[in-house]
Amino acid sequence: MDVLKKYGLTDKQLGQILASKKQKAIKPLALQMGEGRAYQFGAIADTHLCSCQEKLPELHTFYEICHQRGIKEIYHAGDLVSGQGVYAGQEYEIKTFGADNQVDYFCENYPKINGITTYFITGNHDYAFTKLLGVNIGTHIAEKRHDMKYIGTFQGDVKHNGMTLIRLVHPDGGMPYALSYRAQKYVEQITSGSKPRVLLCGHLHTQYHFIYRNIAVYGCGCFEGQTTLLARKGINPVIGGWIITIKLGNDKKQSAVSIVSEFIPFF
Repeated sequence: MDVLKKYGLTDKQLGQILASKKQKAIKPLALQMGEGRAYQFGAIADTHLCSCQEKLPELHTFYEICHQRGIKEIYHAGDLVSGQGVYAGQEYEIKTFGADNQVDYFCENYPKINGITTYFITGNHDYAFTKLLGVNIGTHIAEKRHDMKYIGTFQGDVKHNGMTLIRLVHPDGGMPYALSYRAQKYVEQITSGSKPRVLLCGHLHTQYHFIYRNIAVYGCGCFEGQTTLLARKGINPVIGGWIITIKLGNDKKQSAVSIVSEFIPFF
């Protein structure tokens, strides 16, 4: 192609550029929360569908619990699928190969309940197909599943009245010396005027909760059992997800006057 020659690009690089152009920011949710009004939602991460260790029954059960509670939105902090070529030996721990096949498998098997919308970011396993093929599976999943809304790669925000209510993040790196360390360092880098009320963290396959700099921080757990990679790193995955209820006040800063959370574990 003339364009490739002109700019010195390969087919793969052009695919990566075109994939990034398809990313769209989420529209602010139309939440009407005054003083004493509560917003309840689900929070999960790292479902890794197509992995031999996927926990589909547990994932469907979590969605059913959310449905019974009347929850309308679930937020997914990345790694929807297992990806391919992420680490040495992964090919022996996945059961579906190729970007199209993993997207199809995900769309056919991921929970779909009338009335529940899943807002999601993509993580490093999802991004593996962007690196390998220039394919952004987040946009493809959102096109095939209208109940799923793609809001960014590695990070995405959900806003209410101009304020960042929820931020989803899928950080990089392995397990630190303390479960909360990476999230703490991330929070320290957020400027005061752009802090979310709730920060949902994926990637580490564990769960935790703490409040730091007036941000409620959650490790979202996962829905994948222990792979050889996790075993080598000494990580014991925590299967499950959060149900979180937040109340905002009527002050100008829309302060969180109450945050109640419940972790739904699967053993």
